[in-house]
Amino acid sequence: MNTSQIQLINGDAFEKLDDVLDKSVQTVCIDPPYNIGKDTWDNIDNYIEWLVSIIKKLETKLKDNGSFFIFHNDMEQISELMCSIKKNTKLVFKQMIVWNKRFDSSKKKGFMDGFVVKNELHNWNKMAEYILFYTFDNYSKIAEIRKSKKVSQLTISQEIKSKTGGLTGWFSNIETGKNHPTRETMIPITKHLGITYEDIVPKYRNLKTHHSVWNYDMAPRNGAHLTPKPVDLLENIINHTTDENDILLDCFAGSGSLGMACLNTNRKCILIEKEEKYCDYIQKTLNSYVKPNTITNPDDPAPPAKEVKKTTNKKQPKKLLIIEDD
Repeated sequence: MNTSQIQLINGDAFEKLDDVLDKSVQTVCIDPPYNIGKDTWDNIDNYIEWLVSIIKKLETKLKDNGSFFIFHNDMEQISELMCSIKKNTKLVFKQMIVWNKRFDSSKKKGFMDGFVVKNELHNWNKMAEYILFYTFDNYSKIAEIRKSKKVSQLTISQEIKSKTGGLTGWFSNIETGKNHPTRETMIPITKHLGITYEDIVPKYRNLKTHHSVWNYDMAPRNGAHLTPKPVDLLENIINHTTDENDILLDCFAGSGSLGMACLNTNRKCILIEKEEKYCDYIQKTLNSYVKPNTITNPDDPAPPAKEVKKTTNKKQPKKLLIIEDD
């Protein structure tokens, strides 16, 4: 672990996001307050308006092929949030992932079963949380650039013909968003328009391991934060939507689980957290954190870690220098 991997910032998310460079982040993954009264920080006036104002800032930090994830568990607030995101941002909804906490191979199956048999609920007990997944729709860029360069659809369509030598609708289907381009079909588009596959297609690695219901055990409470997220769940998000050395951002860092997941997967991470006590916990935890499988002999000491330092409100740079390459 080294300081070039993790940037920890103590301060309000809305303010500190101004210090992050635009279009620098590959994946935003946030676990905001759910506004359900879990703690003193979980009661927010004008909640949807407040959260969407932060999401609008996060939108500007994402790369064009980036991904956006937000955790929540209250369906009525989720519905309001989704409508507001659709109205006020350019983010495009892709999937609602269900994080299922009660499953046969769970270490906590017996514990969770105890809640199922309660009679006084008159309802099904909630044993899941939800993760909203968004990307950008970049296909409109193709038409905009093509028209600005005064290139006709026919010119590009002729680059790939049918087996019989005729024209097909391959390019118009891509331009209208009906079909996703492949790296092969992007070659003639790049040739005529100068835009690349990475400019258009959101980064996604289909690992063929998951569908939209994810079975992960709850993370143990760590003494600092009531609702930490499982590191292995976050690693799944990371592995599907980023490559090594890509940058992730969490502006509600909590106990720093995303930072741990980034250390495990060789990604870089910007963590913003308002509560100083949580920042202190993150700093202490990440500085003593040992990546799994890095110690081959249990008698060997842990490898030395360079210190993760906390940036506070004092002496804040005008613009955050995004984590440099090693």
